[in-house]
Amino acid sequence: MPKLPRYVFRRANGSFRYKRNIPKTLRGVFGKDTLYRQLGKTYDEAILNLPRVHQEVEALFRYEAMVHPGEKAAALIRTHLGEVWVRAAEEGKVGQEADTLPQDDYMDLAEELEGTVPPEVLRRVRGGYIDKPAMTLERIFAIYLKDKALAPKARHDLELRIERIRKQVVACLGPSFWTYTALGNIRRRDASALRDSMLQGMAPNSVARTLNILKAAINHVIREEELDEKNPFVALKIEGAGASKTDRLPLSEEDMAALDKTFDTNPIARALFITLADTGARLAEITGLQVKDIDVEGATLEIRANGLRRLKTRNSERTIPLSPRALACLAPFLEGQDPGAPIFERYSGPRGNDTASAMLMGRLRSQITDKKKTIHSLRHRMKDKLRNSGCPEHLSMAIMGHSTNSIAANYGSGYAITVMKDALEKVWQG
Repeated sequence: MPKLPRYVFRRANGSFRYKRNIPKTLRGVFGKDTLYRQLGKTYDEAILNLPRVHQEVEALFRYEAMVHPGEKAAALIRTHLGEVWVRAAEEGKVGQEADTLPQDDYMDLAEELEGTVPPEVLRRVRGGYIDKPAMTLERIFAIYLKDKALAPKARHDLELRIERIRKQVVACLGPSFWTYTALGNIRRRDASALRDSMLQGMAPNSVARTLNILKAAINHVIREEELDEKNPFVALKIEGAGASKTDRLPLSEEDMAALDKTFDTNPIARALFITLADTGARLAEITGLQVKDIDVEGATLEIRANGLRRLKTRNSERTIPLSPRALACLAPFLEGQDPGAPIFERYSGPRGNDTASAMLMGRLRSQITDKKKTIHSLRHRMKDKLRNSGCPEHLSMAIMGHSTNSIAANYGSGYAITVMKDALEKVWQG
């Protein structure tokens, strides 16, 4: 058996566990020195689960390190005494007066917790005092990340985006701004300065996407924590941001002919390429497919959220027809497989979509050098071909999984497969 990775050890019964020493500053929070997680019964299973478990533990440590002592004291009081005792501690109604709760209740709880929680937390419990920490960007994102309850890969992706935002904020406004500046003290000029700083090294659309995450996190916390603060990043104008016809160019028929032989040399590459071309789906939607998502008899493809990936929007969940050639390319990957198995196993794990994109782009660039033409151009190509074949816009949006601002469009069960197939057959035969 190969040498075991860091934090992995084999138990006497042959199974594998993840073992991690808890940082000294957090041992009082957890009430122990070591954290264990089960990895699996076999070496292969353990190696498969290790990245996910490691990410979860790292995220847990980061979150606990950011939680304010007052929040921890409130959680302990809520668990052991109840919400009424939390409210009294927050409002300063702990004492001997008639309209207060007796401090003895808090002191008794503190005695039970002695030695298991950090001193600053214990002090607040004993005194029946809960101070509310400043709602800083650091705390906002800690709450946002916790409340999202994402799958491991999606959570890891969001953590990376948050870290990029933190670096941008620190570079522009300083490290203390991220850690100590309360939301109520963040001004519109700070938001504008951050936007202008980001525009110096990023494309306008990239800046818009980054600031959208920042806005979403702040809006979430304002709503869930019932704050009276305003979001200083709302309606922040970004020159040059927005969809443009020249962002990506669709692949022409000449391009498709040139690429046909390039993708024909590898069954996986061809299956991905043809499925993308004939459905107009996003790459992540295809790399995240499971065997059960393909109905061979009905010749349909079901795109839905699963353990391999999430979907971009609610409208992304859909069932669409498969062309005969796409079904033929996918068939070899379905035979004898468990319904829950990934169709493209190599590209179904963390960062698998990026690996698939790199593989496909390598083949595409061997024939096409125009940087405005990428694998995503297949989606633009499908959109154009549907439009040019006379397909109604709402039907096209349903096939492509696009969002719509029309409330009425979200009622009912959507277009029938036969209607979608009629529209797509004009593209497949064109």
